[in-house]
Amino acid sequence: MSLPDTNRTVLEANPQLLRMSGMQTVGPGVAAQVEVVPSVAKPNAKVVITSGRLRTWGWLSALSLVDQGLASGAGFGVNLLLARWMVPEVYGAFAVAFAGFLFVSGFHNVLLLEPVSVMGPSRHAGSLLAYFRAQIAVHAVLVGALSGVSLLGGLLLWKMVSASPLVGAVIGGGVALPFLLLAWLARRMCYVMQRPGLAIQGSAFYLGLVCAGLLVLAHFGWLNPFSAFVLMGCGGLVSAGLLLRRLDLLNGKSVAGTRLRWLPILQENWTYGKWLIGSALLNPAVGQAQVFFIAAFLGLGAAGGLRAMQLPSLVMTQGITAIGLLFLPVLSGDHGRGSIAGMRRKSMQLSAGLAGVSLCFAALLAIFSSRIEQVLFDGKYATYAWLMPVLALVPVVSAFSIGYSMALRASQKPQFDLLANLVAAPVALLSALCFIPRWGLAGAASSMMLGFLTLGAVTIVWFQKDK
Repeated sequence: MSLPDTNRTVLEANPQLLRMSGMQTVGPGVAAQVEVVPSVAKPNAKVVITSGRLRTWGWLSALSLVDQGLASGAGFGVNLLLARWMVPEVYGAFAVAFAGFLFVSGFHNVLLLEPVSVMGPSRHAGSLLAYFRAQIAVHAVLVGALSGVSLLGGLLLWKMVSASPLVGAVIGGGVALPFLLLAWLARRMCYVMQRPGLAIQGSAFYLGLVCAGLLVLAHFGWLNPFSAFVLMGCGGLVSAGLLLRRLDLLNGKSVAGTRLRWLPILQENWTYGKWLIGSALLNPAVGQAQVFFIAAFLGLGAAGGLRAMQLPSLVMTQGITAIGLLFLPVLSGDHGRGSIAGMRRKSMQLSAGLAGVSLCFAALLAIFSSRIEQVLFDGKYATYAWLMPVLALVPVVSAFSIGYSMALRASQKPQFDLLANLVAAPVALLSALCFIPRWGLAGAASSMMLGFLTLGAVTIVWFQKDK
């Protein structure tokens, strides 16, 4: 299974889980190259597993999950409040712009976040602060260009359809993009420094600031896609500033005599991440392209309804992914000891257990979808409530293949992710083009299901052949 973009934050928040299993992230939902990194000070040191080290790893993993919960909670809370307070067309504009943000963040992930996690401890352990500063400069160059393209797109939309709420959403997304992704970069640096507790502080601060800001904007009637994105950007900037200050990256004297130029670091990032761009391009097509097609064929209001009804299933998918990552060190340990049969058995048990939980979740949504919609959205999307249990089948499919996916990662077979996306992305795109004009929102949900079914099927087939 390839992790959808909506769950990309799980990997951002949990690189420690991958490192403690002896694996490194190399793309959206991909792990490769066994290289245990027990300490940033001695990247090549041999790891001796002791009960004390296991307790430390367990504590760091628990902190990682808390940070992930806060980060995911911030995204869920923002979308929930905006869907509840905005009219469907306006929220639909925000949803379309946010889907574009997730698409762009995929490139930031493979060209910046992943190189920081891998190259930082292995090549620059003796000068991490200087390395981080160089990466911040790389971030400014890359994301500044992407932000400029987004702002230009917003201006073009303003010239063509000035009254559309999509104009403010795209411009606001362009303004917020550098600061939100800077916060993601700062959190990743915390994990490289093995300080997940500090990442929790940044995530908690961002969550509180943005939620309080949304309440203020709503109270004064200033809430719209543009102001929401600007608020998120401000929250990202303040959160990033807090983390960078605590990491001593805002103090130029802390690494006196040590300086790394940003251009060689950019070249290093490109050498590492260029082969992952394919996954970054293909992965969003499976679970995000439908939002754009719905907006094009049925309008922004329908896109907002689709996104709102997707929120409960996204929470379930994130939970499945987090549990899968918790089991990854166990499966990796089995593989390292040569217990392949045990690894495969545990992976199948993991998939079966999570699939059962997901089916129960979908059943509950089928029974109580109307009540849940009323609680979450105050009846605004009552006509879309039937979509909740349908979209909840996506995490069911993900759960069926999550154990197999983790086993392939533990076996150091990351190439399955690219192959699965190469097969699933065209299936999702073509089915969306065929289904949505005929069946509307049901067609969008069917397209998502078909895309994730294909991802899961390719993963399971690969798993069965990899014996």
